[in-house]
Amino acid sequence: MVQAIENLTALTTRLVTSEPHAQLAGWDRLVVDVLDARPVAGFADLLSRYAGERLELAAPSRLVAGLAPGTVIRLRARLAGGRAMAEKQPPPGMFVTEPSR
Repeated sequence: MVQAIENLTALTTRLVTSEPHAQLAGWDRLVVDVLDARPVAGFADLLSRYAGERLELAAPSRLVAGLAPGTVIRLRARLAGGRAMAEKQPPPGMFVTEPSR
Protein backbone atom coordinates (compact mmCIF):
# COMPACT_ATOMS: atom_id res chain seq x y z
CA MET A 1 0.00 0.00 0.00
CA VAL A 2 1.28 3.46 -0.89
CA GLN A 3 1.39 5.96 1.98
CA ALA A 4 0.07 9.45 1.21
CA ILE A 5 2.53 12.29 1.70
CA GLU A 6 1.32 14.95 4.12
CA ASN A 7 1.44 18.03 1.92
CA LEU A 8 0.08 21.56 1.96
CA THR A 9 0.80 24.62 -0.18
CA ALA A 10 -0.35 28.24 0.25
CA LEU A 11 -1.85 29.42 -3.05
CA THR A 12 -2.98 32.77 -4.38
CA THR A 13 -5.32 32.14 -7.29
CA ARG A 14 -7.68 33.94 -9.66
CA LEU A 15 -10.98 32.17 -10.33
CA VAL A 16 -11.66 31.34 -13.98
CA THR A 17 -14.71 29.04 -13.67
CA SER A 18 -16.65 27.21 -10.99
CA GLU A 19 -19.22 24.40 -11.08
CA PRO A 20 -20.46 21.67 -8.76
CA HIS A 21 -17.95 18.82 -8.58
CA ALA A 22 -19.20 15.73 -10.44
CA GLN A 23 -17.64 13.19 -8.03
CA LEU A 24 -17.48 15.01 -4.67
CA ALA A 25 -20.77 15.98 -3.01
CA GLY A 26 -20.55 19.34 -1.27
CA TRP A 27 -17.52 20.42 -3.29
CA ASP A 28 -17.09 22.60 -6.37
CA ARG A 29 -14.68 22.12 -9.24
CA LEU A 30 -12.78 25.35 -9.76
CA VAL A 31 -10.48 26.25 -12.59
CA VAL A 32 -8.01 28.84 -11.32
CA ASP A 33 -4.92 30.66 -12.48
CA VAL A 34 -2.20 30.20 -9.85
CA LEU A 35 -0.73 33.64 -9.22
CA ASP A 36 1.60 32.58 -6.39
CA ALA A 37 2.44 29.40 -4.51
CA ARG A 38 4.47 29.02 -1.31
CA PRO A 39 5.41 26.09 0.91
CA VAL A 40 3.75 25.69 4.31
CA ALA A 41 6.21 24.96 7.13
CA GLY A 42 6.19 21.34 8.24
CA PHE A 43 4.53 19.99 5.07
CA ALA A 44 5.76 18.74 1.71
CA ASP A 45 5.07 21.25 -1.08
CA LEU A 46 3.52 19.47 -4.05
CA LEU A 47 1.65 22.34 -5.72
CA SER A 48 4.19 25.17 -6.14
CA ARG A 49 5.06 23.83 -9.57
CA TYR A 50 1.70 25.20 -10.76
CA ALA A 51 2.66 28.85 -10.13
CA GLY A 52 1.96 30.77 -13.33
CA GLU A 53 -0.27 27.99 -14.66
CA ARG A 54 -3.93 27.01 -14.73
CA LEU A 55 -5.06 24.41 -12.19
CA GLU A 56 -8.22 22.42 -11.49
CA LEU A 57 -8.97 22.63 -7.77
CA ALA A 58 -11.71 21.09 -5.61
CA ALA A 59 -13.07 23.45 -2.93
CA PRO A 60 -15.89 23.14 -0.39
CA SER A 61 -19.03 24.58 -1.98
CA ARG A 62 -19.86 26.62 1.14
CA LEU A 63 -16.60 28.55 0.78
CA VAL A 64 -16.92 29.42 -2.91
CA ALA A 65 -20.67 29.90 -3.35
CA GLY A 66 -21.40 33.02 -5.37
CA LEU A 67 -17.80 33.88 -6.26
CA ALA A 68 -17.50 35.58 -9.64
CA PRO A 69 -14.82 34.86 -12.22
CA GLY A 70 -11.82 37.10 -11.56
CA THR A 71 -12.10 36.77 -7.77
CA VAL A 72 -8.72 36.34 -6.10
CA ILE A 73 -8.72 33.45 -3.62
CA ARG A 74 -5.97 32.93 -1.04
CA LEU A 75 -6.10 29.42 0.36
CA ARG A 76 -4.13 26.37 1.33
CA ALA A 77 -4.45 23.19 -0.73
CA ARG A 78 -3.03 19.70 -0.92
CA LEU A 79 -2.58 17.06 -3.57
CA ALA A 80 -4.77 14.07 -2.64
CA GLY A 81 -5.65 11.14 -4.85
CA GLY A 82 -4.11 12.90 -7.83
CA ARG A 83 -6.24 16.05 -7.46
CA ALA A 84 -5.65 19.44 -5.87
CA MET A 85 -8.02 20.04 -2.96
CA ALA A 86 -8.54 23.09 -0.78
CA GLU A 87 -8.64 22.51 2.97
CA LYS A 88 -12.08 21.29 4.00
CA GLN A 89 -12.00 23.24 7.30
CA PRO A 90 -9.41 26.01 6.84
CA PRO A 91 -8.17 27.75 10.00
CA PRO A 92 -9.34 31.35 10.46
CA GLY A 93 -7.75 33.66 7.90
CA MET A 94 -6.55 30.81 5.68
CA PHE A 95 -9.31 31.13 3.06
CA VAL A 96 -9.69 34.73 1.93
CA THR A 97 -11.41 36.12 -1.17
CA GLU A 98 -10.99 39.49 -2.86
CA PRO A 99 -13.62 40.54 -5.43
CA SER A 100 -12.44 41.16 -8.97
CA ARG A 101 -11.81 44.79 -9.84
